[in-house]
Amino acid sequence: MEVYLLRSSLVVDDSPSVTEGQRFLSLEGRQIVCALGNKIRLTEEPSFDRFITSPLPAAVQTAELFADRTDYVGVIETLPLLTGEAPPAVIAPLLLARGERIVVVADEPALASLGAFLVGRPTFPPALHSQVSVIKDRQPAWCLRPGELGRQLLLVA
Repeated sequence: MEVYLLRSSLVVDDSPSVTEGQRFLSLEGRQIVCALGNKIRLTEEPSFDRFITSPLPAAVQTAELFADRTDYVGVIETLPLLTGEAPPAVIAPLLLARGERIVVVADEPALASLGAFLVGRPTFPPALHSQVSVIKDRQPAWCLRPGELGRQLLLVA
């Protein structure tokens, strides 16, 4: 099992007056996720079984751009439970049934909750926008943050 947790990228307007359902990726957000996907493709040679994303526009756009840059041409599936209201114990089995190597795109705090559940720890480090955190065989493996040259160890308390 290998799970890539990818946080949605930067949005155009994140003011409180704009709902999450109306937020879409900014130019900078699009550039960041494209660069991240390129870096993953060149260093990991990824082969994903499925992309699962929150239905929010920024998450879907992030998933589509990342999929394109990692040469993934399969299904990008939306899962409304990833908007943060369902417990990770409900979400995890649904995700893990989708394949051995999956990408999950959502926002915080849903990603950190899911990450903590998958590694069996009480907490998981919250991701920056466009950060990818990788869990291999239920163990924290590595993360790649925007602007960093290479991947870092994923440290979990």
